[in-house]
Amino acid sequence: MFNSSSLTDYPALVDAVLTIADRLETNDHERHWMNKQQAQAYVNLGKQAFQKLVDDKVIPVHSLDTHGLSRLERYNRDELDQAMKSLP
Repeated sequence: MFNSSSLTDYPALVDAVLTIADRLETNDHERHWMNKQQAQAYVNLGKQAFQKLVDDKVIPVHSLDTHGLSRLERYNRDELDQAMKSLP
């Protein structure tokens, strides 16, 4: 357990946590392949809007069904960027 005396350099701790958070956010956006939740967050769409664009084949989805992994779908970052740019 932490107590107030164990946090001797609170500002340095805050800076370290913010630095780590920035790196995690950057690394997440550098990801080329994403699951559905990551892809939805990347394009900043809700579940229904995202699914409609998938159903309308605006956003391509890559299924791993042919490899016996039917529940795994992946989305490519470059294709997501292109799909969003194609919207009116």
